[in-house]
Amino acid sequence: MDQLLLGLAQLLIAIVLGAIVAFLSFSLFQWFTRELDEWEELRRGNPAIGTVLGTMLVSVALVLRPALAVETQTWDAGHQVYVQTLLAEALQVAIGLFLAVLAIGLALLIFAALTRGLDEIEELKNGNLAVGGLLAGVVLGVGIMVSQAVSQLVATVSSLIF
Repeated sequence: MDQLLLGLAQLLIAIVLGAIVAFLSFSLFQWFTRELDEWEELRRGNPAIGTVLGTMLVSVALVLRPALAVETQTWDAGHQVYVQTLLAEALQVAIGLFLAVLAIGLALLIFAALTRGLDEIEELKNGNLAVGGLLAGVVLGVGIMVSQAVSQLVATVSSLIF
């Protein structure tokens, strides 16, 4: 019964954090595209904006997925293991979310600096799916590349605390 309650608690945490991740991913994109009104572009049906925003959410989720797994076999916590598991999971996801947003934000800034001949914001505003797909690829690629490192970092921090 305890395992069922733990699983349900983890599901609830994942749902709440998923909503927060979606919001923070959108906020990250708004920060990167300050001259762009994303909500208006989405209302207009701009596929380039929708593609990049959707991919950003998937990328952050890829980075955070390993953070939801908590290694408890080495813990000597007795009945408190469930509380500690949820605390460790929350801590790991918070650290992972910070690192994911940081990594994707830095990657977008570096990519924009390296492609000075391309005004990504203007192209996205015009609904250019080629540029939207390119930026989506950058975001997804970074997410895939950093997910293992983030997984190791959050597990290490969690093991030091718990």
